[in-house]
Amino acid sequence: MGVVMRVRNIVFGIAIISLLAGCSMFGSKQVDYKAGAVAVQPLEVPPDLVAPPVSSRAASPAADGTQVANYSDLARAPKVEEAPCVAPDPAATQVAAAKLLQVDTARFILVSEPFDRAWRKVSLALEHAKLATGDVNRSKGVFYLKKTEKQPSELRVLVQETQGVSVVTVAAEATAQAEATRILDLLYHQLEK
Repeated sequence: MGVVMRVRNIVFGIAIISLLAGCSMFGSKQVDYKAGAVAVQPLEVPPDLVAPPVSSRAASPAADGTQVANYSDLARAPKVEEAPCVAPDPAATQVAAAKLLQVDTARFILVSEPFDRAWRKVSLALEHAKLATGDVNRSKGVFYLKKTEKQPSELRVLVQETQGVSVVTVAAEATAQAEATRILDLLYHQLEK
């Protein structure tokens, strides 16, 4: 059995060597394609297919069909008196970043930003106001504020987007509404900066 395997391996090796050697036996011939080229005369355009000369007139009839405009009239822009260049007033062009609004008994902050930006701004406002967040749930838009001695109940800051603007509210139990109002005011003062 060992002799049969050796013979098979030798035959297999010889077959591979002959295949590899066979590829190099077929030398590549270089073909000169230009040698057989025949010279031909350039193409002539028949006289009836010659394009008309290009005119600088572009006919633009008016509604009544009488008016015609020249290309040169259209190419030259009329001279307009230039107004003096004045830099715009940043205070006049700046849109309010946040507005504190109240509808009936509901108080909220309206941020003229989409959710991603509003979430980041509220996060920074909480940090600047030194309000510690215990947990966050970005997919639901909720910041959970840590309980402290001053704030014994759980407060939640909610960020929700509606049609490209975001609404920020503070949700609390009925006993902590005064604290929720204070935190909403703190956030508003941080967001309007």
